[in-house]
Amino acid sequence: MITRAAMAALYTPIYDDFMLEVYSEETQVHPQAFESVEDKTKDRDYHGISGLGMWVDATEAEGGGYEDPALGYPKTFTPGKFWKKFQVSFEAVDQDEYALLKRQDEAKNMGRGARAKVENDTANVLNTGFTVAGPDGQFLFDIDHPKNPEETSIVYDNLLTGAFSHDNLEAAEAQMAANFFDPTGLPIPLIQKPLILYPSTIKGKVLRVLAERAAGEQPDTTLRNTNIYAGQYTPVCWRYLDAVLGGSNTAWFIVFPELGYFKIIWGAKPSFSAWVDEDLELYKFKGRMIYDCGYINWRGAFGSTGL
Repeated sequence: MITRAAMAALYTPIYDDFMLEVYSEETQVHPQAFESVEDKTKDRDYHGISGLGMWVDATEAEGGGYEDPALGYPKTFTPGKFWKKFQVSFEAVDQDEYALLKRQDEAKNMGRGARAKVENDTANVLNTGFTVAGPDGQFLFDIDHPKNPEETSIVYDNLLTGAFSHDNLEAAEAQMAANFFDPTGLPIPLIQKPLILYPSTIKGKVLRVLAERAAGEQPDTTLRNTNIYAGQYTPVCWRYLDAVLGGSNTAWFIVFPELGYFKIIWGAKPSFSAWVDEDLELYKFKGRMIYDCGYINWRGAFGSTGL
């Protein structure tokens, strides 16, 4: 005979589906900017090593021409474990045969909570980029990044200025041209369209400059100049950059994901499980994931506080 308690136990696997379904219900932004790496080791080390510099002149019948690679700054990722649990007593089920089914909202909220945790942590790599030092000892967005550990007298600047606008984007491109070099001093090629990540509070400003339909003329001007930036960047609105979620309502960022400098290291992707504890007479539900995120090189982005 199947009792109500035994029948309730049959429902526990459906909560895994509820959690996973809701975890993926909203398109996450971080996969567009962060390279995802699965690694089961405790620590993952990146030791930046550039390519060699520009070729030099050679003389017939003479040797030489050897050059050591320019070293970068090391970065270690140490994935941490994150989880959420809830439980239902046998007594609750005995007194209400729908108790477990009513728990589907809690299961779905666990999925939302997992998604929010990952999005919040990855967005904070940018949000804290004006105040937290990175591998080279400078803030992610700073005016004096050393060329490499051996040539610290040469510095580069990836801290943009001003609110997002057509003119400030033009100034940003000039600044990138003057500072976007690898550790040997070679210019970094721009192969793909970079992302412009921004909070929802300036969505209108960004889209008026970057949307394909904005190509007719430069916004906010009576001069009817051509808007040269329409379609040149991929605009991405990220709510987790908003001030209400720990970011800023004015900051904006130009990110080059093809360089692979922003990373999320997964020790274990989000997973959800449910089981019955006969000793304590509880139905238990758990979500679990292991990861770390950050950047290995400031050259992956340029950013402005928007002020």
